[in-house]
Amino acid sequence: MRKGLRFQSKLMLTLVAAIATVTAALIAVTEAQVKSAYTRQFSRDFKHLVNQLERSRLERSEEFMELCRHLAGQPFIVSSLSGEASQEEEHGFWSYYKSSLFDLGDTVEKGPDTILRKSAPSPEIVSRMGSVWIVKPSGEIISLPHPIIKTTSKDGDKRRLAENRLRQGVNAVNRAKERIEELLASDRQQTIYLPFESPDGTGYVQEMVSTPVKQPGSDETIGLFLRATSAETDAQRFLERYQEEFDSAAPLLSGIYLDGQVYSRTLEPELAGLMAGVLGRKLPGTGTASEKETIQFDASLRGAPYRIYLARLTDESSHEPAYQVSAFSLETLKNDLAELRIRGSGIGAFALILGLVLAYLLSRNLAIPIRELTRATGAIKSGNLDTHITIRSRDEMGELANAFNEMAEGLRQRAVYRDILGKVSDETVAQAMISGDLDPELGGELKTVSVLFCDIRGFSEITEHMPPTEVIDLLNQHMTAMTAIVRKHFGVVDKFVGDEIMAVFGALKSYGNDAGHAAECALEMISERERLNREIGRPLEIGIGIATGEVVAGCMGSVDRLNYTVLGSRVNLASRLCSEAGTMDVVIDDSTLSCLETERVEATALPDLKLKGFSEAITAYRLRVRSEASEALALQPIESGV
Repeated sequence: MRKGLRFQSKLMLTLVAAIATVTAALIAVTEAQVKSAYTRQFSRDFKHLVNQLERSRLERSEEFMELCRHLAGQPFIVSSLSGEASQEEEHGFWSYYKSSLFDLGDTVEKGPDTILRKSAPSPEIVSRMGSVWIVKPSGEIISLPHPIIKTTSKDGDKRRLAENRLRQGVNAVNRAKERIEELLASDRQQTIYLPFESPDGTGYVQEMVSTPVKQPGSDETIGLFLRATSAETDAQRFLERYQEEFDSAAPLLSGIYLDGQVYSRTLEPELAGLMAGVLGRKLPGTGTASEKETIQFDASLRGAPYRIYLARLTDESSHEPAYQVSAFSLETLKNDLAELRIRGSGIGAFALILGLVLAYLLSRNLAIPIRELTRATGAIKSGNLDTHITIRSRDEMGELANAFNEMAEGLRQRAVYRDILGKVSDETVAQAMISGDLDPELGGELKTVSVLFCDIRGFSEITEHMPPTEVIDLLNQHMTAMTAIVRKHFGVVDKFVGDEIMAVFGALKSYGNDAGHAAECALEMISERERLNREIGRPLEIGIGIATGEVVAGCMGSVDRLNYTVLGSRVNLASRLCSEAGTMDVVIDDSTLSCLETERVEATALPDLKLKGFSEAITAYRLRVRSEASEALALQPIESGV
């Protein structure tokens, strides 16, 4: 089998993978939590800011809409739309306008008389007055500049109010005309946002209230009264105050997104253009015109990450929505996350090194016993049952080593028992008992077998004057040779009785012609004994008897000592025939003869034998080996008589 990674290597690789995975997961989760916490506060504050701005705008819008409805009904406006207005009407209109602004603003100045006595309006009043326009039914737009505003090079606010002009460009003009036409066609008061040109060319956004002007005494609309104020002033003031409180190293980018452009007093034109491009790509897929929820997403401006927030300023009826947009820099967050990753990776690396050291020590304590166990298992497999493992600890590995030692000892004892069993009984019987093919508790069963007895003639006389050790050596030599021949011909040595051998063919397992195997075995035993007689100084002569028939086979004996054997008249007959056999002769009964192949057998019948234990005469036959036959079993007739 091809070797793979060792246990120690697998353990260390597993630990490396586990620590790396856990470290990466912790860094990812921590980054997500930090980023969420980092931006959640700004998101919450921005929503609160936008809500405040929206409430302020709505409150102001309601007041200004009410003011615009009153201003739209002034004689000066009606006269300006229908014909020429008088100076008295114009003076009354502006006086009423300024006094209304003082009432709305709750300023320290107390009334129109005070205002009229001033040589010039305060900056607060100027910013509140904004721009005033009228639109005739033909679509002609007429600006109504305040008579007391005087532009100077040092007063940019007054100059911008005096020079209000819509942003140039075909698309901008066309959209403005379309809005004017929509306002003329509508019979209700509306708030819209329009872009205007500034002297420096950057542009700005004004919030414009459109109010229909009615013909006195009828519901006929004769034109529109438009009042425009800067849309950036309050929003920018809110956001600038928030940025001061936020105290961020990266400035907060804010403005109003309208008509595909971002208008802001603080943004550079290039940066405003980049932000407008990002918003133009994002807004078409973020929602419909009726969406009122805050939109937020991440984007890159000049290579720096930003979280961009948008809140809609216009209502759902507006075809050209305006958005309050703010961009919160994530550069600080990016740097913090990079530092977090570095520190997390350092901690993970330290944990990894520490884990590898511990894993090496632990795996070494595990690998050494495992290697010893592998070596010992290989030794057991090769047959070395004396293998022993040193117990190094009292943990599970120690228990495993102890269990292995106990197993090896059990196998060694079993091998000893098997060897002893094979020596005190036939090896085939011993193997059958060990494998379970032979159940010692089964008892006897009837089987047809061939029984062979082989006896040494005159053994007592031969060994009478021999030392016991020589007798044992002589007998062992004879029994060893005869037993090998029995096993060669599928026989089982049942027992040794003195100098006599009892063998059974077909008891445990039949190999076909068991009688033929017994006959071949007997003739080869005669041949082998003759060969041995020629080689040793003490020749032995044997006689063999074979009988075939039904016997009882099984384990028999006492409850604590059993012996596999066969019992029956055929056993007794084989023993009696062995006694009747002459020197180096084989005598068989008629049942054995009937099982032999007649064309290869030549038998000579003996005179009927009167044998002890048998009431009737027994017909027997004598077998001899034909000298010219080399392979086949042959029978040679002999002279009658023993």
